[in-house]
Amino acid sequence: MRTQEGRLRLACWLTIAALALFVWSVLDPGVVAVMLAMSLGQVLGTAATALFFWVVWTDLRRARVIDRERR
Repeated sequence: MRTQEGRLRLACWLTIAALALFVWSVLDPGVVAVMLAMSLGQVLGTAATALFFWVVWTDLRRARVIDRERR
């Protein structure tokens, strides 16, 4: 994925997957559901957040709001 829109879409899909795991663990509080939500759900949510902030950071640098060199 080379476009910013593609990265943002991936972040959205990762967030939806993480939220689905969290909802599953609330609706069916079994051991497997809770363990998957706490491990895989957290990994997916963290990756989505990092990807989202990467898109924001690169957009701000492209718009020259954040300079590459501090003056």
